Amino acid sequence: METGLHEKCGSGGVSRTMAALAGALMVFGLLVGAANAGDVNAQPSNGLNITGANTDALPQSSAAAPENSWLSGLHVSGYLSQTFGMWQNPSALRMFTKSRNNLATSRTLLQVDENYRLNDDNSFFMREWFVYEPPYAFNSANGLGMYGNEFYNQYNVRDAWWENKTGPLTTYIGNQIVVWGQSLAFRVGDVVNPQDTTWAFGFANLEQSRIPQWMVHPILNLPEFGPFTSNFLEGIIIPRLQPMWNSCDYADHRYDGECNVNAGSVNNGFPAGVGFDPTGRFGAHISSTRYFPMNTAALIGGPVPPFVPAGLPQQFSRLIGSPLANPFYACSNFIGIFGKQAGSRFPAALTRPCAPYPGGGLLNTSTHWEIPASTVSNWDEGIRFHTLVGPAELTAFYYNSWNAYPNAFWVVGTNAFVNKFAPIQQVGVTGDMPLPVPEALSEYLPLVGRAEAVYTNHQGVNTWDIVGNPDGVRYTDMMNWMVAADIDQAYAPWLTSTGNLSANVEVMDAITLDGANSMMEAFGPWTGGALEPESNIKNNVSTLFNIGTSWLWEDVAPAWTMVFSPKGRTFLLFPSVVLNPPWTKKYFLKLQAIEVLGGDPYYLQGGGILKGQSLLTAQLQYNFNLL
Repeated sequence: METGLHEKCGSGGVSRTMAALAGALMVFGLLVGAANAGDVNAQPSNGLNITGANTDALPQSSAAAPENSWLSGLHVSGYLSQTFGMWQNPSALRMFTKSRNNLATSRTLLQVDENYRLNDDNSFFMREWFVYEPPYAFNSANGLGMYGNEFYNQYNVRDAWWENKTGPLTTYIGNQIVVWGQSLAFRVGDVVNPQDTTWAFGFANLEQSRIPQWMVHPILNLPEFGPFTSNFLEGIIIPRLQPMWNSCDYADHRYDGECNVNAGSVNNGFPAGVGFDPTGRFGAHISSTRYFPMNTAALIGGPVPPFVPAGLPQQFSRLIGSPLANPFYACSNFIGIFGKQAGSRFPAALTRPCAPYPGGGLLNTSTHWEIPASTVSNWDEGIRFHTLVGPAELTAFYYNSWNAYPNAFWVVGTNAFVNKFAPIQQVGVTGDMPLPVPEALSEYLPLVGRAEAVYTNHQGVNTWDIVGNPDGVRYTDMMNWMVAADIDQAYAPWLTSTGNLSANVEVMDAITLDGANSMMEAFGPWTGGALEPESNIKNNVSTLFNIGTSWLWEDVAPAWTMVFSPKGRTFLLFPSVVLNPPWTKKYFLKLQAIEVLGGDPYYLQGGGILKGQSLLTAQLQYNFNLL
């Protein structure tokens, strides 16, 4: 690891990156299972989008009277949750894991929140997580269970920040989650916090997957002017010094020496085996189709083979895909073994022998991670303006940061690769407002529209074409947008006399503005989503649909949530029902099915790579207030 870099460069594990990104790319859709199934809520209502704060639950009076204890401003709450999940057809998982167990997950989660109001101008919030999952045969069977079986356990302070109000200025200082987006399921404007996806699909919602960042976060209230009301200017300054004390001991050593420095500043996890090979409980489909030499199956073992084609023993095969194919394009010692690829654009006269990395064989590759160094020049900065114009709530922001996922850069002339995070700049807008509805229908159909769009420059994508891109990485601008319509707590006497009806529809599109067929989507997460060469998806569309209601005053609350992607006609289905006892709302039982259907098992972003991994889950949760 190189922590002293003064340029903006990052890190990623090449030999695991395809399976790792495969899982992470579909997280935006698969996380909908818990984020939306039976629990689709609007964004935080405090307007500042500071998640976790329970200011509405705090005493609203002024500073405590002298006769009151100094603890009078303390509020302690939380929940204890137990989740069990069973595979619906474990025999269908034979291409992912050696295990045939029915148990898919067993998670115990205790969350404790402390809100402390010192006075009207100063308050403190802290959240702790205590998570335990037992050892899984799914992880242990791959020989690396000593890593995988520990990844899900957490015993740490998650959020901790201080809020100070001085005149029109409110400042949050500490470890925080800041949400700028409008989407319930897709990360479009939600660009601030990186994600930790070790929590596996279907069991974490978007808030749980976000990694809190140590930051200075001021919000300056501005006076009204003209039609613009409720104006404020919001800024964030995030240093690269972001220690990560949990989920950091990766089998591929990606964060060696970085856990206590800046490992928490980048996306972590990747649920497809959590960076292991062969992949773990939630492994992804890996194509074994030969595109010589781009993903040639070389009958060479190697200490840590990148991927194993379906049906071939691990010790005898490995897939050499982008960017590992680069040496095969340009190194004559490889071409002499396998022959020149038909139609290769690399001139044969330019091929030359390539040096193996120290200690490695000719056909083995070496990779290392480079996380952006903890220097002031590498800090993340952002600014957002918020206003109301009539009924419309509008925001605009600028964010200077890094790619969400690393790119694997080939060290030309060797068998080595360096995975880096490239600097990017993002400009985005969001908006929401009630939609015009005829007065006769407004009581039954209260529609709210939401929209957001984010332009990203210089998104790195790995490419098959190393003639124009010798390091195996090319760049494209991106435009991601989302439009949505919500029905919130509609009066539906034809359906229920003791509840309401809520529904959400979201359409998200990721547009690759400078796309090319040579791009490899597994190494350019938000630019498409397939594991096959020449499969760039220039308009990658996904749609969320959620509808839910309740009976007996929310004692029975069914919901239907699904994500549809046209590619492969991929469906992610999350039907659920929440059952509350009639005498209390302190605890509930949630029953859910998670179904992955589709015709393209190599479709990353739509979730087709998890086809066959359908689950039935049960979650029992107890909510408590201690003070």
